[in-house]
Amino acid sequence: MALPEINFYETDDGLIKSMAPILLKILDEKKKALIFANSQSYLQEIDNALWSYGRSKFIPHALIFDKDFEAQEQPILLTNQLQNTNNANYLIFFDEPEDLEFYKKFSRIFYFYEPNLLDKSSKIKTKPHNIYQKIAGKWQNIKINN
Repeated sequence: MALPEINFYETDDGLIKSMAPILLKILDEKKKALIFANSQSYLQEIDNALWSYGRSKFIPHALIFDKDFEAQEQPILLTNQLQNTNNANYLIFFDEPEDLEFYKKFSRIFYFYEPNLLDKSSKIKTKPHNIYQKIAGKWQNIKINN
């Protein structure tokens, strides 16, 4: 099985602010997302930011460390475990998972990064299908690697 489509998103206005509209679109499509990061404290930061994202938009989600919730019922699950616990359609990662087989559990993958990260980091082994950047407030494809 081939790897799914992997899209990189260069953020210049904060990771959560950049990611939230895509999460809302995923929810509108009645799909699920798994958000992966290695650090429990970073996951907590993302969790806090999603709770306070906006007054009129609620982004339903759970943190894998929360108690008393059904993981498989969560439309968006934040985790540091390489398991698709909520049977998500999409993976959003901030730290590249070590196991490429993990990618195959999703139909599409999103990686959000701050400007110049790709230039400064040789740690990213995953090659994107598309790279997007916000231009005039809209995501636009700036590079295609095939």
